[in-house]
Amino acid sequence: MGYLFLLASLITGAAKGYCGKKTSGYVNEYKDAMLVNAIRMMFCIFIGLGMIVFGGKTKFLHINSTILAVSLLSGVANASFVVLWLIAVKKGAYMMLDVFCMLGILIPIIGCAVFFGETIRLNHIVGMGILFIAVCIMCSYNNSIKSKLTISSLAVLLLCGVSNGFLDFSQKLFTKISQGVPIAVFNFYTYIFSTAILSVCCFVCWENSDNKTLINIKPIFLYILIMSVCLFLYSYFKTLAARYLSSAQLYPLSQSGSLILSTMMSAALFHERLNIKCVVGIALSFVALIVINVL
Repeated sequence: MGYLFLLASLITGAAKGYCGKKTSGYVNEYKDAMLVNAIRMMFCIFIGLGMIVFGGKTKFLHINSTILAVSLLSGVANASFVVLWLIAVKKGAYMMLDVFCMLGILIPIIGCAVFFGETIRLNHIVGMGILFIAVCIMCSYNNSIKSKLTISSLAVLLLCGVSNGFLDFSQKLFTKISQGVPIAVFNFYTYIFSTAILSVCCFVCWENSDNKTLINIKPIFLYILIMSVCLFLYSYFKTLAARYLSSAQLYPLSQSGSLILSTMMSAALFHERLNIKCVVGIALSFVALIVINVL
């Protein structure tokens, strides 16, 4: 069952990525990107609230302080990742993001091993090593970075990986302490915190921008709405998968699966040419998945 939920999260994540690519041409400044992401998170709040109300789960909106704290961790990590992702793109370090996100999965894996006694077997370690090599190869196949990364770029990439790692860990942590609280409630509070943080970031960017004109949302409104639905479902299904799969299984699978699907989507829908490095990276990813889950 956990693998089915993971597959659903990967599909919705790929759909979210497709919409992101379609809207990227309309977003040119930090303030515009912050605004689009804040609106997307706000839509997720309403989606979560709708699921809670129509599911008859409104009584669970009164959560205890522990679950609220975990939701806060999730919201801060989510918003931080978005902000740092945008900065990384601006610094020209986008193609290295997947490498550092792969490193970030060590946070939930080690955290769950320490706090919840989840087992890390030798095949998990070997599989993660193969995955890391595969990600490095796939990132290099169309790496447009001509010069060495600066210290500040490396710091941003490292913080991106850490943020993504804590976002994953918060989902796993919620499944351990949920006490019957629906995932929709957890997501609802997560996106409230994320929206608040991104709204502040949007205002700061707007205040410091020479161009005070905001992006015209109308041409991309439908894409933003679809992205919001896909983002909510991606998080929802991934958290469901966390109830069934160990961290050493779930997060390497999720990271590599997302990279494979996004690469195949870019080739099929956006006609980005695949070369031998990309094919080798995909093949190694499949080998790693077998090592982690079969051996």
